[in-house]
Amino acid sequence: MWVLKALVLLVLSSGLYGAGEGIKSFWADFVQSVATEDGGKIFYQGSIEAKVPDFAKWTYVKPLKKEIYINAQNVVIYEPNLYQATITHLEEKTDFFSIIKGAVLQKDGRYRSVIGKISYFLTFKDKKPDLLEFQDEFGNEVSIKFKNVRLNIPLKDSDFVFVPGDNIDIIQQ
Repeated sequence: MWVLKALVLLVLSSGLYGAGEGIKSFWADFVQSVATEDGGKIFYQGSIEAKVPDFAKWTYVKPLKKEIYINAQNVVIYEPNLYQATITHLEEKTDFFSIIKGAVLQKDGRYRSVIGKISYFLTFKDKKPDLLEFQDEFGNEVSIKFKNVRLNIPLKDSDFVFVPGDNIDIIQQ
């Protein structure tokens, strides 16, 4: 779950965006590639919307539909093809300010932030988040390319709340 929260933190970090300008909301399409240690590559597509202080929703449309809802307390992974949602309570509180303040501009122009044992690298283009790269806990190289980025647009808190239908199995972890 650190991976998902870290992505939101890096994208919403006002310290990275620019002098005095803060990102309060973020929306983008994305293409995510995961290069596995055995040489395979998997691609995902979808959109992300995020809003301060700690709301995020990842909507995957390819290769399978999936929605991931994140807030300070829980992560909900909804898989409509399986008619199930897995709810995981986040036991560790994330200190947003320490993580954001820890992001450091590197010589190559990327910003680096370390969360747990993972280093995340965020690249900006035209003052907007453009590319996020990291190696996950399984040794996979993950790259998330953001497209059609929109900053500081109005987003409703209700967009970040998972409301299960009657036919959805809920798994609590």
